[in-house]
Amino acid sequence: MRSRRRSALTLLEVLIVVVLIGLLVAFAWPNFGAAGRAGQLEESVRRFKAVVNLCRAEAMNQARRYRLSIRLDGTLRVSRQGDALQAPDEYYRVRANWAETPVLLDDVWIEGVLALPYGPPPIYIENEDIVFTEEEDGELEVPLIEDLDEEVAVDFEPDGTCDSIRWTLRDALGRGVQLTLDGRIGRIQVEPLPRIPEDEVERPEREPIDDEQDEEEEPEDFGR
Repeated sequence: MRSRRRSALTLLEVLIVVVLIGLLVAFAWPNFGAAGRAGQLEESVRRFKAVVNLCRAEAMNQARRYRLSIRLDGTLRVSRQGDALQAPDEYYRVRANWAETPVLLDDVWIEGVLALPYGPPPIYIENEDIVFTEEEDGELEVPLIEDLDEEVAVDFEPDGTCDSIRWTLRDALGRGVQLTLDGRIGRIQVEPLPRIPEDEVERPEREPIDDEQDEEEEPEDFGR
């Protein structure tokens, strides 16, 4: 009588298979946590560009100035004029979803900010003429946000122009990008910065800003 073929694995074989699968997973399984952190910088840049474009579009659409403030605690605040003619210096916090959505993700922060009053080199516009300039001493150095004495604001005008500004972002993995907003045409240029070792990354220490002063309600007749 023929012997019956074995149809089941022994316990030892099962354990060997489990160990082999574990080793394969350990070496081949992607690090989803690291991948998620790595994607936060790109997503923050995308949101930064989106909020700039929306501020510019809303200023043109409502014929009143919009303001994007980069505050000393590293947060952003979007506000707009209450009345462009009677009270041009009064601003109210924008409560729209796009303005309230966080721009910077958890592992990303603003490292430095630099206002560019004449626009980013190599050109600026003076009396409707394009003037070519050169940066002194090479690249303009972007001051660290923790060294600033006051927040930096970007005002978006109804004609589509805005202040020019350069800011740098850094993430917990040591990667960085430099963004330059040319307010003359609303274009944002994104350039990578040299990566620093992860163990040398230092996130700026800052105290959250009290928002009580921003809680004043907008006038009822304010354009929505």
